[in-house]
Amino acid sequence: MKILRSAPLSLLLGSGLVLALSGCTTVKLDRNGDTAAVYQLNEFRMLLNTTAPTAFAATQKAFREYDLFETKSKLNTYDGELYARSRKDEKVFVSVAEINSRQTLLRIRWSTTGDKKNSQALYDLIEKNLR
Repeated sequence: MKILRSAPLSLLLGSGLVLALSGCTTVKLDRNGDTAAVYQLNEFRMLLNTTAPTAFAATQKAFREYDLFETKSKLNTYDGELYARSRKDEKVFVSVAEINSRQTLLRIRWSTTGDKKNSQALYDLIEKNLR
């Protein structure tokens, strides 16, 4: 009987731990909260109203403006990946992938543990470069 009682408790604790580690948050991008991005599993995600090649070029320009050293980049017709390093030798990964002809999903991962503040700052520069 003790085994049956402890099994549900350990299952409950295990599922609670998984939910706590998933850490999905919403990042407000304007004062009113009308525009928001998702920060989940140490990755910043947002839709851009542009094509993948345009988002790719804006990201390369944002890397230079944010003082990141681009180490590798690959652009295909509808998607691309960019890799960079910060002055603190943190890896920065950005993925752009067209969802349709007018929208592109942007994913930013700053270091292996994630950095929401730097990810959002990089996104802000990318968005600024699209205007």
